[in-house]
Amino acid sequence: MIVFDSAPDFSGNSMALFDFIKETEDKECVWIVDEPADVPHVKQEKRHSLRALFRILRAGTIVSTHGRMAEIRVSRQRYVNLWHGMPLKAMAYTETNGREFKPPVSFDDENYYLIATSTIMKNALAACFNQDARRIHITGQPRNDKLFRSGRLSEILAVNPDSYRTIILFAPTFRSSEFIDDGNLISHHLNFHDFDADKFSRFLQENDILFLVKFHPLEEDEARKFFKKMDNVLLIESDELARRHADLYDILGGVDVLVTDYSSVYFDFLLLDRPIVFAVPDLEEYRRTRGFVLEPFEFWTPGPKVRTFSEFLAELERCISDENYYRDERRMINELVNQYQDDRSSERVYKLVWGED
Repeated sequence: MIVFDSAPDFSGNSMALFDFIKETEDKECVWIVDEPADVPHVKQEKRHSLRALFRILRAGTIVSTHGRMAEIRVSRQRYVNLWHGMPLKAMAYTETNGREFKPPVSFDDENYYLIATSTIMKNALAACFNQDARRIHITGQPRNDKLFRSGRLSEILAVNPDSYRTIILFAPTFRSSEFIDDGNLISHHLNFHDFDADKFSRFLQENDILFLVKFHPLEEDEARKFFKKMDNVLLIESDELARRHADLYDILGGVDVLVTDYSSVYFDFLLLDRPIVFAVPDLEEYRRTRGFVLEPFEFWTPGPKVRTFSEFLAELERCISDENYYRDERRMINELVNQYQDDRSSERVYKLVWGED
């Protein structure tokens, strides 16, 4: 039996690996979830219940995107740590600003697997987790397999992408919660203190752009108030993704330009060789208060770095009109962070763990 876990439920690398296994193998699979959902033919147990504990203890393999259930795992069980992105920001043991963190569980037995996308990322994860690098395996991330397929953008968002010249996604890193504080910028202003909503709405209409925005669930209420009156803007809501048993990677393949700040989603987007804009007006402050595991930031981010709203509009226009803008830099970084550039990462993880063809 394989026990699966992700945050949110039914998402990310765990969901992609689960889908691969269900399509190709006959194995008993059970999800440990925050809230059981109406997902056909998927066995589920509510987290922290006795039934969930029984399933976890019986399982031959535990698969997680956030390192959960590791505390009760025993060495006879396979533990597959798929994590939820390769590190750009400093985290855990690589942080130097004194911020408190819960030390990640570190294993050194032969039944533990942590995955990476390249040798550089393998070493970065080893430093972040204080992990034996021999337990980190270069497979690629299962969720990225979706990028090479047709995607579900029109189905999930109920829009016709052919109605727009360009589709842009804004996907910033999460800034603060009771557990973490990475700064005070208001992401639903696209990180710009001088953001002009009316001007931006006109820009989107004049250039025939659909602007998608995806925030952390805790930020969505504020974002909804802010964007609801803007034309050509669509908020991707977590509840709607959950209802359709989807995640951001079911949409990402249909995006023409990515806008982010310090989110590692751009490492994945590099596989598509499409433009990326980095909205980083607080770069120096963020470097000081959080820091990066990969430096210099300017080298590892292959796209324009913008600090004002006017710069942002100018760089978007350049990205839309010039397909070669930053292309050489994108391809160089892609080679460094993504050893595999195909749709077979789930297959590689499966063969690594279960040793079956």
